[in-house]
Amino acid sequence: MRGIPEEHDIIRQRVRLALINMAVLVMIWTALASFVYSMETRQTIHVVDVELSQLATQIGKHAQVPLPLETADRNITNPDIHYVIWEVPQHRLVATFQPFPAHTLPYLYRNLRLHLTNASSYYTAEIGHVPYRVFQQALPHQRALQIFENVQDDQSRLSRLLSLLAWGGAIGLGLSVLGGFLLGLWTLKPILQVRRRERELLSDVSHELRTPLAAMTTHAELLIRHPADSIEDHLNWIETIYSESQRMSRLVRNLLEMAYLEEGWRSLNLTHLSLKEFLDSVAAVYLPVLEESGLTLTLEVPDDLAVIGDPMKLRQLFLIFFDNARKHTLHGGITIQVFRHGNHAKIHVKDTGEGMSDALRRRATERFVRGDPTRQDSSSQGLGLAIAKKIVAAHHGRLQIKSIPGVGTDVIVVLRLHRGR
Repeated sequence: MRGIPEEHDIIRQRVRLALINMAVLVMIWTALASFVYSMETRQTIHVVDVELSQLATQIGKHAQVPLPLETADRNITNPDIHYVIWEVPQHRLVATFQPFPAHTLPYLYRNLRLHLTNASSYYTAEIGHVPYRVFQQALPHQRALQIFENVQDDQSRLSRLLSLLAWGGAIGLGLSVLGGFLLGLWTLKPILQVRRRERELLSDVSHELRTPLAAMTTHAELLIRHPADSIEDHLNWIETIYSESQRMSRLVRNLLEMAYLEEGWRSLNLTHLSLKEFLDSVAAVYLPVLEESGLTLTLEVPDDLAVIGDPMKLRQLFLIFFDNARKHTLHGGITIQVFRHGNHAKIHVKDTGEGMSDALRRRATERFVRGDPTRQDSSSQGLGLAIAKKIVAAHHGRLQIKSIPGVGTDVIVVLRLHRGR
């Protein structure tokens, strides 16, 4: 039942990320589209205004002399150009080029009076449902010039550009919602993995603590029921409480160790290590334990290989390997072989034990995974190889496990060689 609210929470987070992504894209696209449309509009109007201004200069040179009402101007080749010269006080049309229909003249004159100043002016007007860009200029002798250019094609082009930007924005908006929803899954995936690992860790730790806590509680209750008895009478109960408390203490220490190793290089005290000297010293510590179990230990380590590492962590690493090999090896022994592989050293820790299945081998470095669930070994918490993996990762190395059931296991650690050797 807990999975349903969590799933809903994930969907809400994905929708939220999609909406945020959409909002950001809308703002960016709106700003970009507005800039493009504004610049294109200004450039279009500027080109038309320059053309009208140049024509006004040419027309103004011969506008002082009497002109026929409908004049011809060979300098104007653009069929979209019109102009009108007025005598303003008399409201009289002096000359026109490519004249407009008569019923539009009052409208033209109203625009003339509206924009009549001593300076030139530009404006846009609609004549007969057709948009025109107008340049208006005062002339001597109370005359005024109006030059018109049909800008319907320009406005149509700008309208198409606006539609294109709008459709592009709409399509981009739809894609951004879809992309944001999919991106939300990709973004939340690491968080979901962390949540899953947290749940698994909590479940595993609860399971591991349940047994010792139950045992301690049971034996403590037994002691409470016999207050008059001496300690010697129930020493086995006290020993059980002590051993279970030690087991819990080891579990907590191991979990703290794994959390400490999560920091990687920052958690290490690095120094130069000769692999032969180092492995000889670690083997010497564990050799009596192996001999007591009837097992052998063989080392094949070259003299000229060295690495940079934390001696305490690497010592812990190989003691974990030795301890696992001893627990799962009844006959034979352990062999350590070291080879140079390019700029790396490959360290093999082989045993002749029971081996692992492929399914178990793939999960061997996970927390609380034991080699044989049927074993009643209270000392094993299934954290050894998980800690080993963290130690190797902190050294920027690689950990590989090869195993054949009934033949043995080969644990391989790959570490970068020291550059000075």
